[in-house]
Amino acid sequence: SKAKAVIWDMDGVIADTAPYHLNAWQQVFQKRGVNFTEEDFRHNFGQRNDTIIRNTLGEETPQSEIDAIAREKERNFRQLVRQNIKPFPGAIKLIKLLKKHSFKMALASSAPIENIRLVIKGLGINNYFQSIICGGDVTEGKPSPQGFLLAAQRLGVEPKNCIVIEDAIAGITAAKRAGMYCLAITNTHPRQSLAEADLIVDTLEEVRVSDLERLLGIERSLVLIKPDAIQRGLAGIIISRLEREGLKLVALKMLHLDKASAKQLYAIHTDKSFFEGLVNYISSAPIIAIVFEGKKAVEVIRKTMGATDPARAEAGTIRGDFGLDIERNVIHGSDSVETADEEIKLFFSQDEIYH
Repeated sequence: SKAKAVIWDMDGVIADTAPYHLNAWQQVFQKRGVNFTEEDFRHNFGQRNDTIIRNTLGEETPQSEIDAIAREKERNFRQLVRQNIKPFPGAIKLIKLLKKHSFKMALASSAPIENIRLVIKGLGINNYFQSIICGGDVTEGKPSPQGFLLAAQRLGVEPKNCIVIEDAIAGITAAKRAGMYCLAITNTHPRQSLAEADLIVDTLEEVRVSDLERLLGIERSLVLIKPDAIQRGLAGIIISRLEREGLKLVALKMLHLDKASAKQLYAIHTDKSFFEGLVNYISSAPIIAIVFEGKKAVEVIRKTMGATDPARAEAGTIRGDFGLDIERNVIHGSDSVETADEEIKLFFSQDEIYH
């Protein structure tokens, strides 16, 4: 249930193949006396070949003719694209970052498997996908969710923990029908056409891994185990309680906080009467700094800690069970995602946070 996944479309998302698909379609339809325009291409983009052919030649087109046209079109496409495969800006970098951050990845495309292998091998990313779904693996094309659901099943990830990256309107609809989040990129359609997506960007260069984690509700929060807890041997119990809530420990260090850093940590309380006491106490002896990651991590940690004043904290919370007073309340936790980002930077570099 903790697994997270990104399911990639290929054409129009990873690879800039649209001009070659258009050319290939125009070649096969021109032989049959049909003018296939750019508008026709945009209208059908992201759909299966049999759907595109029926939309263009009519529903009465024999299956044997559909199969022959599809084979011819794909041969034309592979000849055109073989020496001209280009990724969209930011796509390869994001794929590599997602792997580093422990995302499972699948590629789900309406294209034939021969096209997919050609493109991902040409881009050097053929080893980044744990599963590949091609047009031949499903009986229904987009906007049916069948391909995305099959990808999630093969990855072993629940649909609610999957993000689809798409550029086609039909693909976005398929993602939402699958119960997945969707990041849409305006490579082939204007922003207003992609409104059904959860996040819309003009280029993958502007997408950070944290943007995708937040779509899934995955957050990071800083936790400090305070001097009184360490002196009383409670560090292991506190860490265990937070891990039992489904949170993942991704960074940890023991340190003696200097007063300058303590003042920065509690800067929001500078004008309060208790500020000096906070600073003096947190810097009086070693503490343990931890970064936890998980769904709604900030909220989960705040609830598990209990109220700031142990006298008001519920039994079963960390402060309710172990806190002595409002100062010696054993634990600090970030109060918002924004605060967590700033607090984590005080204690950890990006290289010290593991995934």
